[in-house]
Amino acid sequence: MGRRPRPAPSAAAAGRTDLTATKAPTKAPTEAAAEGGLRIGWAAGLAALVLLPAVAGRPVALVTAVPAALAAFVLCLRVPWRRVAGVPAAASSAVCLASSAADLAFRGPKGYVVLWAVVELPALLLLLRRVARRAPERTALVTGPLLALAAVLMPLRLAAAEPPVAPHAVVLSCVLGLFPAGLAAGVGLYFRAVEARRGRAVVSALHAQRLQVAADLHDFVAHELTGIVVEVQSARWAGGLDEEETAELLARVEAAGMRALESMDLTLGSLREGVAPDRTCGLADLPALVGRFAAAGHGPRAELVLEPGLEDVLPRLSDDAAYRVVVEALTNVRRHAEGAAQVTVTVARTAGGVEVTVADDGRTVPARTGPRHGGGTGLAELTQRLETLGGSLTCGPHPTGWRVRALLAA
Repeated sequence: MGRRPRPAPSAAAAGRTDLTATKAPTKAPTEAAAEGGLRIGWAAGLAALVLLPAVAGRPVALVTAVPAALAAFVLCLRVPWRRVAGVPAAASSAVCLASSAADLAFRGPKGYVVLWAVVELPALLLLLRRVARRAPERTALVTGPLLALAAVLMPLRLAAAEPPVAPHAVVLSCVLGLFPAGLAAGVGLYFRAVEARRGRAVVSALHAQRLQVAADLHDFVAHELTGIVVEVQSARWAGGLDEEETAELLARVEAAGMRALESMDLTLGSLREGVAPDRTCGLADLPALVGRFAAAGHGPRAELVLEPGLEDVLPRLSDDAAYRVVVEALTNVRRHAEGAAQVTVTVARTAGGVEVTVADDGRTVPARTGPRHGGGTGLAELTQRLETLGGSLTCGPHPTGWRVRALLAA
């Protein structure tokens, strides 16, 4: 069908699937439990280090040390490491509750506030960023504002410290705390949006790839298989084929089968390599296509009227779409145009591009190849494809039969 030869895929390419990521092997339960226990141990050790200075100081130091240790513990408790499962809503809520309790209950030297704020504030901001980025939407909408509020209100502890800080300074510190809290939430939401866009792009690419594979199977493989079915049915109904006619029939069936296998191999190769099939069919390939259709026994005569100089007028995608229109129309003639004696494929230049017309003189009837499920979408899909390329596709009865007419922009 005028396809350009393609090099054999390399071993690395053959080992790739399409756009679907390879699933990582699942860890054994004992290995996962050991890893989880190790992380809990590291988190508990860090929390103990945070609490250690409070043990040597006054008991009031625990009021600020406990929220800092709890925030550090939850921050380091990631199961698995890169997901929000390690920051459940209950744990984050406990951190917010402990921080708020410290804001209300602390009565002691303000040095204690500054000492443990160095740990608690960064931990709250990192938890806020992680929740904004990875938590489920409901969890993020509830826990995120609570973490931001806990970070912003931490300076309230200074209002009751010894010596107390002026109220206006405390209020100013809370206002200034809005900036790092907003930055942490903004960074998390930004990466959340990036990952969501990436996920949508992957889904869209997979969908486009599936549509392309379906179109290739329909336009090329199904076309050849329909020809084989029609050839065999026509020979069975005609009966009494001599040896020469039988040999010609088998040769045509074999050639059509080889072309179908070639198209199938090309499509499967595109799935393995994760790229679109490299098909170069276009207007230049129409003589061979129409010739094969005309050579089929017990079928309508086919004629191609191709205006000279049009082979290189259309862009590559439009050229391919024009070829597919003719393939689909000829396939429908085989399946639906009962009693058709003549099919004419006309390709002519128009003011805005190229017009492709396929007209027959048969009566349109249900397919005689038997009931099929899932068919009948070829022209609809081609209509969408041509509209995307700036063209149009119409089909319907004309005075002597049925006509498919496509306009493609040059």
